[in-house]
Amino acid sequence: MVVRLAAALWPIAFLVRPAISAGYVTANSTTPVQNNPNCTCYVVESGDDSQTPQYFQYYRFYDFRNLADKAGEYLKTPAIVDDWDEAPNLDVGQPSILKSDAWNKDWNIQNWSKNASEDFPVRMVNSPANVYLQQNNDTNDAFTYLTLRTTRGNGFQSAAEIENLQKNVMHTSMRVSARVVGDKGAVAGFFTFYDDENESDIEILTDDPTDVIRYTNQPSVDKSGDEVAAASLTKTKLPAWNEWQKHRIDWLDKNSYWYLNDKQVAANTYSVPRKSSYLVINMWSDGGSWSGNMTEDGSAEFQIQWIEMTFNTSGKVEGDTSPDPNSKRAAELLDKRKDEKCKVVCKIDGVKELGTPEVVSSSMATRVSLSWCAVAVIGLTSLWVGL
Repeated sequence: MVVRLAAALWPIAFLVRPAISAGYVTANSTTPVQNNPNCTCYVVESGDDSQTPQYFQYYRFYDFRNLADKAGEYLKTPAIVDDWDEAPNLDVGQPSILKSDAWNKDWNIQNWSKNASEDFPVRMVNSPANVYLQQNNDTNDAFTYLTLRTTRGNGFQSAAEIENLQKNVMHTSMRVSARVVGDKGAVAGFFTFYDDENESDIEILTDDPTDVIRYTNQPSVDKSGDEVAAASLTKTKLPAWNEWQKHRIDWLDKNSYWYLNDKQVAANTYSVPRKSSYLVINMWSDGGSWSGNMTEDGSAEFQIQWIEMTFNTSGKVEGDTSPDPNSKRAAELLDKRKDEKCKVVCKIDGVKELGTPEVVSSSMATRVSLSWCAVAVIGLTSLWVGL
């Protein structure tokens, strides 16, 4: 039997934990969204042959596709940011969702700025007003999506950046369904970050042809300012980035792998991140040689349907980074957690319902009831519980 628990409007982001006795989930948990409470670890196939199993402890799925109550609700684009001084303090497009407690528990919208320089001739400011929801203008499929926008104003560039608040991710497989549209002279970024020497990127440059994507492990330049040939891989003849595509980064212990629509397109062993990191998504330009120089009144958008990530951490999932993630003790603890908790293995690829992991093996089959599952997909307007 399937019971539908209706809600007027479920917030965009929940951190949920199943309460089996009540058949309900709460938004007050510090445990990441799992969408199948039976899962104790998650497996993905990765590596040079894309068939090596990689195991992770935690899972999150952020779904921006079903946030409208009616057709045409999010068709109006917010006004262009045209004042440098006001830009950091402007509001997001839909504060009831993008400033909610649920959103703020998992995401932070940036408002930092940087001045112009010889190498980056256009000053840039991140504005919350460049983060908003849009709706597909099609009555047959009026889905919604999150948008990060960058625009060229009079003497400055306004940009957009969001950061995930899980700051101690230590290896991950993370994916985004997205497209990039708009004028030349901008960069869409989806990457892990700790510092400039621990960063793994997917970058789409609107100056590039639509079949070109850049895959980079930082640093991409040496101390003399010269490019490091091994750092960045420029791939061509790919599916067009101005159409919806599934982008993926697998950050493993000694390797970085990048996928497009489930096909591995790049790999690197150079400067694989060594520090616990977090997910960053941005859309920006600074007039430099990398981003290009956008024409005044130009605009470009990074549009996102959903974000999915499975990951390990260097400490507690709440963000405690002790012990040192690079220590022998940390490695021992991680091995112990895998041994103790990877009892019910779930897959996240090739599932019937995107965002709902499926059990593939269990050493606790007699104690786990697979007839019950709480499906709590972030952003849906209703919650389904199978009993």
